[in-house]
Amino acid sequence: MTKEEFLASMRELEETIAKYREQEKQLKEQYINENKKFELDEKVKIITPAYKRSIPDENGRRYMPQDFKYGFVEDYEVDNQGNIRYVLAKMNATGKKSQHRTYYTDMDLLEKVEE
Repeated sequence: MTKEEFLASMRELEETIAKYREQEKQLKEQYINENKKFELDEKVKIITPAYKRSIPDENGRRYMPQDFKYGFVEDYEVDNQGNIRYVLAKMNATGKKSQHRTYYTDMDLLEKVEE
């Protein structure tokens, strides 16, 4: 195999990979658009139920009270199991969208906030 043959094969392979990556991107976008629960810039309440959080102490485990915080949907992602994950921005003290992100786990519940 010559250098020119090698480079031609590599270019062809890179074009094929780029085509499949674009197809994957379109497939994810279609899946998100058909299955998302929240729109972009929508305010959501992140609820961490009491039975999900516990702290150890000398008497065993004691459950913490239910906790909640608010955020705004910035973007969408699809994880390896095909679940839609929401990228959330924090809500600042004035009730506006912050530059910082807020995180949640699979145990947390997300609810749309009606205003």
